[in-house]
Amino acid sequence: MDFFYNTPGGSRIGWDGNDVKFVAISVEAKEISRWDRPGENWMRQRYEEYDSLSANMDNIAFSACKSKVIMTDIEQKFVFMNNQAVYRTSAIRGALIGVAIAFAVLLAATWSPLVSLFATLSILCTMLSVIGFTTMIGWKLGAIEAILISILAGFSVDYVVHLGHAYSHNYGDKDQRIIETFSEMGSPVFSGMCTSVLASLPLFGCQLQFFAKFGTFLCLTILFSWLFANFGFMSILATIGASKEKKDKGGHT
Repeated sequence: MDFFYNTPGGSRIGWDGNDVKFVAISVEAKEISRWDRPGENWMRQRYEEYDSLSANMDNIAFSACKSKVIMTDIEQKFVFMNNQAVYRTSAIRGALIGVAIAFAVLLAATWSPLVSLFATLSILCTMLSVIGFTTMIGWKLGAIEAILISILAGFSVDYVVHLGHAYSHNYGDKDQRIIETFSEMGSPVFSGMCTSVLASLPLFGCQLQFFAKFGTFLCLTILFSWLFANFGFMSILATIGASKEKKDKGGHT
């Protein structure tokens, strides 16, 4: 039968009455607490330091006990570090797929590669703004954040696709097309933005982290997508857009 003796600090010694069978040493990192969720790059550096310490202890343990050290991450900080790498890859892949699908939808709605390209640029600006803002307020990349980034392009396409579709079906010079587009879709797009933002506000008070973060994500996405669609996308079309004359049944303008 094995016996255990707990020493101060969480270390343990195990023996069978005659020989020492194992020695467990608990090491606490002063730079990492159990409540922290540091970024992957910073944790990777700490992991390499502990891995180097483990390698040094292997030499000591093997010469004395003919066995190598088994290192365990009790708080699973390094496990979360590896999960973050998976989250990052999944988020980037999902975002790129979302942007590609959004471009295809825009192209089908407008039949204009140039308008679709500008609209996709607006979506990318929205994505970068939302990701940058959430990083500024202290969000760390986790499962919830990776899911939200993956669906970000789908949430950002709504307003540009309405404005782009209306613009592509209006005629006249570029100024007339812009005026007609805002006359038709400016008010509906603004109303949609207001209702979506108001719908996200109750989620700010949720106790569950997913719903609270989803409310913040939805509010930021709607606001930035509306701003870039109205003041970015339409401004580009007003600057370098082309005239479009309406043809009669005989094909004459």
